Amino acid sequence: MWFGDEENLVAIVSEPSPPKKVPNVLILNAGVLHRVGPHRLHVHLARSLAAAGHRVARLDLSGIGDSRALPGRMTFRESSVADIRTTLDSLVDEGDSNGFILFGVCSGADNALAAAQADPRIRGLVLVDPPAYATPGSKLRHARGRLEGGRAWLHLPMRVALAALRRGARVLNTKLFKTRSSMPVAEGGRELPPIEEYRRQLNALVQRDIRILAIYSGVLGARYNHEDQLFEAFPELKGKVDCVYFPDANHTFTELSAQAALQARVLSWCKRWEAAAP
Repeated sequence: MWFGDEENLVAIVSEPSPPKKVPNVLILNAGVLHRVGPHRLHVHLARSLAAAGHRVARLDLSGIGDSRALPGRMTFRESSVADIRTTLDSLVDEGDSNGFILFGVCSGADNALAAAQADPRIRGLVLVDPPAYATPGSKLRHARGRLEGGRAWLHLPMRVALAALRRGARVLNTKLFKTRSSMPVAEGGRELPPIEEYRRQLNALVQRDIRILAIYSGVLGARYNHEDQLFEAFPELKGKVDCVYFPDANHTFTELSAQAALQARVLSWCKRWEAAAP
């Protein structure tokens, strides 16, 4: 569908079969990838959620995919939140009144968090690789993993070991010449908010009874390497935020098996809404 004040936004809607009294789901762009998502993750997830009774929209933010960019002075985050709220307006006008769950990967997770702060119609968030911060425990686990991995070199054929060492040296040389920001930086140059700012954000959302499912892949190193690491950093959130860790998945859940596991976890979490419906 096309919508917005200048009909510049595009979303693909998957209708529920059968429809149930559960929140609608809005799937946001992962970075600058268009609405199909990384490796068609968003398409597969939308169809699964629609089959479970949710009405699902896959949105292209302004300037991404088929949505036209409009001139203005807003930042990317401000523009994203405005686009999300415009999309919710359009879906509500069509009769959707059960509230909304936002799903986002990486910067999509960041946009979902920002939109939830601004719009009371958002009742739930599914965040894939949201901001993550190293803890003393995670640093120890990461160091131990590197040490154990180092021992494995003893069992590799010399030809394979040398090739791996050369690849590692090239990667290291590239990283040494990169300019580092004073802010925490995740993959792809994505800036993370200061940890105390993120703490306040999560606590404010939880206090408003917004349900959160935080999903972490296995590529974050010391920043996330254990199922309960979120609660090492934010112990006050234990029992208030749901977490799942996929140690064998990459950041974009490339493998079909990883996508299937992710979908199953999201569907299971969303069933709570159906159980709570009057």
